[in-house]
Amino acid sequence: MMAEVEIPSYDTRADRPCMGCGKRDKAYRDHVTLPDGNAAYYHADCHVMIANCDPCKKVLEAAGTDETTDGLKDEKLHVAIHKAMAAKKEVFTSDSVVPQELPNP
Repeated sequence: MMAEVEIPSYDTRADRPCMGCGKRDKAYRDHVTLPDGNAAYYHADCHVMIANCDPCKKVLEAAGTDETTDGLKDEKLHVAIHKAMAAKKEVFTSDSVVPQELPNP
């Protein structure tokens, strides 16, 4: 039996916009570093639909969902991702889903 996972409160997360759909909320985001060094944030499902982002696909799969309109959203996705992290799903130890250094100009 798996121990109960302590999940950070969804309500304490900062509201951020998604560059894909324009919605401003507390949901999980993929942080993308742009060529000019600025950051863009996309919901994982939006990033899959816009850019076919493989790491976002794998995060969603690990959480037991996908990018479709029937997929988990908002707080339900937040909880599912934390449970997948606690289960040590391989995607969460991959270099593709951890902060990366900015490229040298």
